[in-house]
Amino acid sequence: MAQPIIQIGIIGGGPAGSATALALAKEFTLSNKRVNIILICAPQATAPSIGETIPPAASFYLRELDAEHILTSSKHLVCPGSKSRWADEVTGYNDFFISPVGKGFHLDRKHFDSDLIALCKTRGITVFANTKVSTIDSSKKGYVLHCDNHTTSIACDFLIDATGQHQVAAKSLNISNNVFDSVISACAFFELEHTSASTTHTLVASDPNGWWYGAVLPNNRAIISLCTDATELKTQKLTCYENWLNCLKANNWFFQQCTTFLQDKTKTPVKLYAKAAPSAILSNVIGHNWLAVGDAASSYDSISSAGITKSLKHAGVAAKAVKKWLEAPQKDSLEDYQSLVFNDFNAFISLHQQHYQQGAHKYPNAKFWQRRLLAN
Repeated sequence: MAQPIIQIGIIGGGPAGSATALALAKEFTLSNKRVNIILICAPQATAPSIGETIPPAASFYLRELDAEHILTSSKHLVCPGSKSRWADEVTGYNDFFISPVGKGFHLDRKHFDSDLIALCKTRGITVFANTKVSTIDSSKKGYVLHCDNHTTSIACDFLIDATGQHQVAAKSLNISNNVFDSVISACAFFELEHTSASTTHTLVASDPNGWWYGAVLPNNRAIISLCTDATELKTQKLTCYENWLNCLKANNWFFQQCTTFLQDKTKTPVKLYAKAAPSAILSNVIGHNWLAVGDAASSYDSISSAGITKSLKHAGVAAKAVKKWLEAPQKDSLEDYQSLVFNDFNAFISLHQQHYQQGAHKYPNAKFWQRRLLAN
C-alpha cells in the first residue's frame, strides 16, 4: 500500500515562505515520505516593499536552495557596500567586494519575490496565488485553512506561518509576541534620470530624529527612508513631506550624498510610506505540527539590514526540522530550530543595543535616542 501524502501548508508568499517551500522540496527529494507542499500567497500589497538591499550572505543561502541564479538577472543592481556616519562625523565604509560568499544587491523586490514563487512552481510546489487565509481550525491530524476566495478548505498535516508581522497562524494559536522595541520607517521613492556605479553604495546616517537610509534601486529609482518612532513621527509631523524634507536637508552629510543621484528630484513632493519595524519575537516559534519562520517568528529593526537574509537562513533550518518531526514527531524534533531563532534574536538585540547606545552618546539630548536606551 502506498504511503499517504503528507500535506505541508505554508501561509505567506514572501521570501520566508518561498524559501521554506524550496528548502522543503529539496529536503524531501530523497525521502521515502510523500509530501505535497502548498504555498498560500496573499494578494499583493499596494504599498511597495521597503526591504530593498541584501548583503553577500544572502547569496550563500540562495545557493543552498539552488536559487542563486535569480540574482544574476538584470532585474537587480549590484551593491558594492555601504557608507555611513553613525557614532561620530567620520565616514565609515563596509565594502562587499572582499566577501568570498557573493555579491550584495539592491533588489527589485517585486521581481525578487515573484521569481522565488515562480521557482517554487517549477519544483513541484502547489501555489495558491491571491489567496488570503481567513480562519484556521485545528483537526485531529493537523489544521484546516479556510480561505476567502476558495469554496473548499485546505487541510494540512503541518502548518508553517510565514505571514510576517501579520502572524496569522501564531495569532490563531494564541502565541504571544514579545516586542523589545518598535520603530517606523517613513520613506519616499524617487524616479531618477539615470544612475552610475559611483552612486550605488547604501547610505546610512544617524540623526537627532532617528537615522536615515538611502539607496539607488533598479530601474533608475531610489529610496530615502527616515527610521524614527511613533512619538517623533507625530510631534515633528514627519508624515508631512515638507517637514520630512526639511529634516533630510538638516542632515548635511547624508543629504549631500543623496544629491549625487537625486539631483533636484526632492523639489517635487512625493508620497511618503510609513512601515513599522518592530524588534520582536514569539514566545515560542514551534509547536505541535506547526512552526513560524521569517518575520512571523522574529522581526528585526531595519538597522540590522538582515530581514531577508535571516528569512533565507532560517528557512533551510526550518525545513530540516519539519522533516525530522514528520519522520519522528518527538518533542525535541523542532527544538534545534527554535534555539537558532532565539539565539539569532539575542545576537541581534546585542547589535541593536550597541548601535543605539552609540546614537544616544552622539545625541544626548535627543528624545528618540533616549527612548531607545529606556527600551534597552
